[in-house]
Amino acid sequence: MHRKIKWLPLLLATILALTAGCSSGGGQQPAGGTQGQQDSAGAGGGNDAVVYGVGVDATTMDPQMVDNVPTANAVMHVHETLVTWDKDMNIVGKLAETWETSSDGKTWTFHLRQGVKFQDGADFNAEAVKKSFERILDPATGSPRRSILSMITAMKVVDPYTIELTTNEPFGPFLSQLATYNAAILSPKAIDQYGKDYGRHPAGTGPYILKEWQPGEKMVFERNENYWGEKPKTKTLVFKIIPENTTRVMALQTGEVDIISNVPPFQIEQLKANKDVEVVLAEGFRTIYLGMNMKNKPFNDVRVRQALNYAIDRDAIIQTVLGGTATKAVGPEATSIPGAASDLPTYEYNPDKAKQLLAEAGYPNGVEIKFYAPFGRYNMDKQVAEAIQAQIAQAGFKADLQTLDWSIFSNALREGKDTQLFMVGKGSPSGDLDFTSQICWKTGGSLNYSFLSDPTIDKLVDEQRRTVDPEKRKQVLHEMQLKVQEALPWASLYYEKQIVAKRKNIAGEVIWPNEFVDLRYVEKK
Repeated sequence: MHRKIKWLPLLLATILALTAGCSSGGGQQPAGGTQGQQDSAGAGGGNDAVVYGVGVDATTMDPQMVDNVPTANAVMHVHETLVTWDKDMNIVGKLAETWETSSDGKTWTFHLRQGVKFQDGADFNAEAVKKSFERILDPATGSPRRSILSMITAMKVVDPYTIELTTNEPFGPFLSQLATYNAAILSPKAIDQYGKDYGRHPAGTGPYILKEWQPGEKMVFERNENYWGEKPKTKTLVFKIIPENTTRVMALQTGEVDIISNVPPFQIEQLKANKDVEVVLAEGFRTIYLGMNMKNKPFNDVRVRQALNYAIDRDAIIQTVLGGTATKAVGPEATSIPGAASDLPTYEYNPDKAKQLLAEAGYPNGVEIKFYAPFGRYNMDKQVAEAIQAQIAQAGFKADLQTLDWSIFSNALREGKDTQLFMVGKGSPSGDLDFTSQICWKTGGSLNYSFLSDPTIDKLVDEQRRTVDPEKRKQVLHEMQLKVQEALPWASLYYEKQIVAKRKNIAGEVIWPNEFVDLRYVEKK
């Protein structure tokens, strides 16, 4: 207990200073500075428009080129996929009404919804699906997410509303892959007309149409009056770009915007004090963890990795730094993801045990390490890293903490030559464990920054893909997670909650655990 108290005052002082600076505006332009120029479609523009304050602009409106959540959020108000999730995260039909698999599990036959039009007037049918998927699979397209459909080896148009997709072997997570934003269906007419410039001329089948895009300023979407499904209640959606967190919070309080996301935890109480504002905390798929480079000393020794896990007081970080806006991790994958294990061996805070393990590993006097963390990428990331630096010092880890710009940080992780300890987060666009296992735990995975390489784990990763039976696959997934927890490439910290705030007259928004803020049926009352 005494050891915890040593670092808490400094940390609390830092947070209070940060909060005070933010509250005073810190010399930034106040939200009120733009009130006199409120968007006609803004919060004061009537009940038929809703304004969403976002931190960053979209980078494209081409679903096949999306590699980040903020961009996906804009894209998926315009586009749709063959299948999607219901509110309990079960796969349900969208542009495909029904489907079945062949007896060998390799061929999937999809029966498509009829009478659907793209926003440019083109027909939605099996040929459109084939053309859309051929485009993302074509290396010339340059999609960063080509792998999402790379298991498809053949496509056959059976009739105008039936298509067969064949994989080279049974593929258990196929439907969840098809539900991701990268697998959204594009208008064949727009593909031909605009080619690589599709991102500026999107045409999906979704309930909203992109009408205006002022980069760095705003995106304006209007209701698709010819939408095949239930019509949106609100005519106009505006995504207003407000990079500075504090300015975005102030814009909500003054009514310049109706809803915002990525609210800093330290501003929650300030927002709750406003009678016109409501704060919403929602579960998410994102795990924040400490990665350890298993190729480099001292983390090439599992005893050191175990020691680090024992050296962290996760409860204190969640309560003191994050204000309770996270859930303590009990495994490497967020338990909100179907199949994620919640009964794995865990490492509770025990600095004496950590010291003992370090001594057994040959570091009786402690060990000096480099510790990299991003600044501004995740909620309170810098403050969390500082708390961890102070905590693990009590167990003998003398960490040289460097908080880096995201691009520098991510490059360092990819290269991995000098990394030792690093803090990073991992979400999941598909909500399926296959995503994490392929990119984070399999040998050579694109986000395998710990350089974990274990033949048993690799075999289980492949096996869960081949296993189509849900119950059998669940068993394989559990064994895979158990092996990962034994190898211990990560010290999993917590599952980050999504913090959204809105005006109380706003209803109908849905905050999905994959961080999609769904405003398709939002309304202002």
